[in-house]
Amino acid sequence: MTSTITLVIPTVTEDGLLAIPRSAWDDIQQVAEEEFSAELEIHFHDGPGAFHDRPFVPFAHYLIEATLDDDQIEAFTERIDPLIEDLIERSTRQTEVPAAR
Repeated sequence: MTSTITLVIPTVTEDGLLAIPRSAWDDIQQVAEEEFSAELEIHFHDGPGAFHDRPFVPFAHYLIEATLDDDQIEAFTERIDPLIEDLIERSTRQTEVPAAR
C-alpha cells in the first residue's frame, strides 16, 4: 500500500528568508525516485492558504508531497531529512534589521 506524506517548510524563519530555486531540489528528487521509487512534488506557495486538498497553512511556504510504499516511509524520512536541512541552511538569506537612530 502507498501513502502520501507531506512536509511544510515556512519561507520566513527566525534565521531569515528562505528562497530555494527549483534546481536546488534536484538531489532530493533523485533520492526519492532512484532509492525509494517515490513520487515527489514540491510546491511553492507565496502566501497562506489551503492547497492541493491539504489543511490551511497560515504563512508562505514550500509544500513537499511524497507518495511511496508505507514500509519505506521511515527510511525515506531519515534519508531526506538531512538533505532538506542542508538545503534550508544553504538557501536562507539573513534579513537585515535597520539600525536604530
